[in-house]
Amino acid sequence: MKKTLFLFVLVFFAGLTAKGQDGQIKFTQYDLPNGLHVILHQDHSTPNVIVSLMYHVGSKNEDPERTGFAHLFEHLMFEGSKHIERGDFFKIVQSNGGELNANTSFDRTYYFEMMPANQLELALWMESERMLHAKIDSIGVATQKGVVIEERKQTMDNNPYGTWLEEINKRLFTVHPYRWHIIGSPEHISNSSFEDVYHFYETYYVPNNCVLVIAGDFEEANAREMVQKYFGDIPRGTKPIQRPTVVEPPLRGEIRDVVYDKIQLPAVFMAYQGPAMGTKDAYVMDLLCSVLSNGKSARLKTNLDDKGIAVQTMAVNFGFEHPGPIYLVAIANAGKTAEEVENAMSAEMERLRHELVSEDEFQMVKAAKEYEVASGLTSLFTIAEELAGNHTYFRDASRINTQLENYSSITREDLKNAAIKYFDKNNRVVLHYLPESQTNQ
Repeated sequence: MKKTLFLFVLVFFAGLTAKGQDGQIKFTQYDLPNGLHVILHQDHSTPNVIVSLMYHVGSKNEDPERTGFAHLFEHLMFEGSKHIERGDFFKIVQSNGGELNANTSFDRTYYFEMMPANQLELALWMESERMLHAKIDSIGVATQKGVVIEERKQTMDNNPYGTWLEEINKRLFTVHPYRWHIIGSPEHISNSSFEDVYHFYETYYVPNNCVLVIAGDFEEANAREMVQKYFGDIPRGTKPIQRPTVVEPPLRGEIRDVVYDKIQLPAVFMAYQGPAMGTKDAYVMDLLCSVLSNGKSARLKTNLDDKGIAVQTMAVNFGFEHPGPIYLVAIANAGKTAEEVENAMSAEMERLRHELVSEDEFQMVKAAKEYEVASGLTSLFTIAEELAGNHTYFRDASRINTQLENYSSITREDLKNAAIKYFDKNNRVVLHYLPESQTNQ
């Protein structure tokens, strides 16, 4: 089994040699005088092009008294611009055969458009418009404040278990800005002034805080001309950018709490303080989380789900720019208590701390991860985002070509050592989500 899987990964990755004779993702990169970093990746296999911009601003860059601004701007940037009428951004892209979207994390905000190759210039113009001339006015700000507050109600406050991420992070982090949720505080959003909002735009939505990636079917000389035409004259930002340097201290003891919610089934949410993205430990934790929850033979599935203790389980290392959390989630089966679920979860953590993962299990998980990485690099969307992210976080877009190496060098001993280091009960927060009916029990 393990040889077959490993050969499949090698064959699959060999199929990527169309990107370059050595199988590497090829790209060129340069900086404009205003600080905008530009990455160009040509792929003529499909008549499409992706234009993406990653701004190095997420919720961790916010003022603790003005949370939610990074996510608010994800909405505001679709309002329109000086030369694009309010509400027309989506219409223009879609009427020209394209699609677009954006997302916000704790560490960055990412915008992307997939367009027919002959619409590259349109996409570049539109993105330059909202970098320089976004429609940040009182009407748009008021509208999007309401949208974001309503989004919070629907996705968190009125959704079963919807607040778990917020509840766990504010206990796991005491000084680092990862302690607040990306969506922010409704009070902070409501009470912020127009000047507060516009200051955020002038500070972070500037070329020297952004990487522009063009991936797909284009000619480099033409792309460079268009980038210069639409972005070259945008002024460099001059306001100081908040880059948090605070280091979260160790927990020095397990933190436990109970949250009562409008739910039927109890649930257990665990979070451990983990490594920062890009470190060896981060790649090791990816594999440990796969051992726990990826695939039919994953340990949480076989020892909790399949045994009727839980109806749903998950272990995930999201990957934060600074040392961040490793999350484990289990929703109890009918008739099972949060204590039973927690005990079963903790038993799996202890197994990883005291026993080596079997060779067969290790090779299966490793091959699956290598396949996941290799298959991702066949997608223009993934390539564009990986190039942008590797430059944003590490100032090294070439890391896109070393991802397989990061996993292939990991050993079973590495997994055990990381489990000992991170899956320590004194290094975690445990939340029991219980039905509101149990409040007075």
